[in-house]
Amino acid sequence: MTLHIILTMIALVLILVGGTWYAKKRFKISLAVMGLGAIAFFVSSQVLEKMVHLLVLHPQKDGTIPLMQEQPFLYVLYGIAMAALFEETARFIFFKWLEKKRKLEDRDAWAYGLGHGGLEMLYLGMGSLISLLILFSLVQSSNTDAANLLTKSTLETVQSLSAWQIYLLGVERVLALVLQISLTVWVYQSVRQKKWIYLVAAYGLHALFDLAPALSQVGWIANPLLVEGILLVEVLAFVWLTKSTFWKKSS
Repeated sequence: MTLHIILTMIALVLILVGGTWYAKKRFKISLAVMGLGAIAFFVSSQVLEKMVHLLVLHPQKDGTIPLMQEQPFLYVLYGIAMAALFEETARFIFFKWLEKKRKLEDRDAWAYGLGHGGLEMLYLGMGSLISLLILFSLVQSSNTDAANLLTKSTLETVQSLSAWQIYLLGVERVLALVLQISLTVWVYQSVRQKKWIYLVAAYGLHALFDLAPALSQVGWIANPLLVEGILLVEVLAFVWLTKSTFWKKSS
């Protein structure tokens, strides 16, 4: 299982590096804009959003969240709304700021999207994989004291994981990267064309894309393949919608 985790980690890094290389060569993206996109993701979703979560959700020491257990529907609505609010607002603020500095270019959307989505892929995807790697090491360790630190549910989850689930986690991160780039295009166009409907659409679509994973988190969708299948359909449909909405208009 360790090999599958390492291979997935390598694949994620190669995809991001390859995507960055292609975008740099094909679209001449700015690495500075890409870096600012990564910073915007981290500040908006991993700092500001999590501060709000601490104030609203009151997570317990054992990791449980009362709202998730008592009102799962409200928890799902809250989760998808907050993710959309913070991330899309960060995009909007960035492009408004950049517009004051210079004329916006299409490649700025690609650069920001790669930075935002790329760091998300590494931070969340690699973080999860590294955690799994540590857990598997503890389970397989001859040190019983270390293994005993794991809760029964965690131990059962780790022992029941299959190789395909590890790779599925990697696939999910890649699909999320495509979604983040596409969402960036919508917010970029809302600022460039001064059409607020595109920004509103980005908020709503972001929340929609987070719905299936959120339902899975509260146990309302138990099959991970179904979650990823829904996400794949959403990605394909959204890429088509993005292309038909903006690229045909500019051709």
